[in-house]
Amino acid sequence: MKKILTISILFLSAFTLLNASDIRFQAKRPSYLDVPANIQSIAIIDHSVQTKSSRNTVEEGLTGELFGEDKIASQYAIDGLIEMLVNSGRFNVVRTEKVIEKTVSSNEFPKPFDWDQINQLCSEYKVDAIISLELFDSDYIIPTSMVFVSIGFRLYDPSQQLIYDQHQFKREMMWGGQVNSLAGAINRVVEKTKAIREVSYDAGYSYGERIAPSWYTVVRQYYRKGKRNQDLKAGARMMEVNDWPAAIESLTAAVESGKRKAKGRAAHNLAVVYEIKGDLEESKKWAQAAWGKYNNKDSRNYAYLIGERITEQNILMNQGNN
Repeated sequence: MKKILTISILFLSAFTLLNASDIRFQAKRPSYLDVPANIQSIAIIDHSVQTKSSRNTVEEGLTGELFGEDKIASQYAIDGLIEMLVNSGRFNVVRTEKVIEKTVSSNEFPKPFDWDQINQLCSEYKVDAIISLELFDSDYIIPTSMVFVSIGFRLYDPSQQLIYDQHQFKREMMWGGQVNSLAGAINRVVEKTKAIREVSYDAGYSYGERIAPSWYTVVRQYYRKGKRNQDLKAGARMMEVNDWPAAIESLTAAVESGKRKAKGRAAHNLAVVYEIKGDLEESKKWAQAAWGKYNNKDSRNYAYLIGERITEQNILMNQGNN
């Protein structure tokens, strides 16, 4: 991933010195886990709330945690998870009001549900599987303005009687600068709830990306002109108004009749157009031509990036997505 990121940065920075613009579009990346295709609907419950007897009242006093604060923040984590799953379109998602208390500490997984309980929940909510938030703990360190959220989910698959995923992770955020005065500390206390809820939401959203494909923004650079070639200019204008057939027509004409430099830039723009249209194989062909055939140096790494996107699309197809 670091290698891909480095190449992407180099690819983008090369255009900053040129007469080029960027164009943005949405693409879908595969999830980290291949959730079985039989799981099409999921209900989400909260099993992270501690019983009163299991709460660490000493810790609550030291951190200034209010009673029930984590219980409320955990719902923001569920909000983030639900939004991500709904945006993905991979699952039908049922938000329940089900809160089942646990008897272990806030940063421990409780004993797993037995399969009779899971089957009962699936029957009650008419779903194929259950996601249970089973670990949630937050801290806000006022002097440093650091927010910490520790969170853990389980994904129960009753068809196989399998805990398909058990994942614990942490999210942290610097909320403003350091505090050096009493007034600053008071302001941070006021902002504490907002900070914890925002990081909790982000943590829930992040878990959703683990089990479902997610959308992200792709930024590509394209050429607006080159060596007084009118076809290249026209094609770029058509790209700006999202008229892809007209853009392809003009850019193809630039490749056929332009000088070498214009051919390379037009080929690069064609690669961008076909990538946006979702024809990645055609995009890769034009990216390879831009560099290999027409020596457009700024297209050198583009074919590699398209190859990575082709790999992503193949994984998505295997995950039952397109």
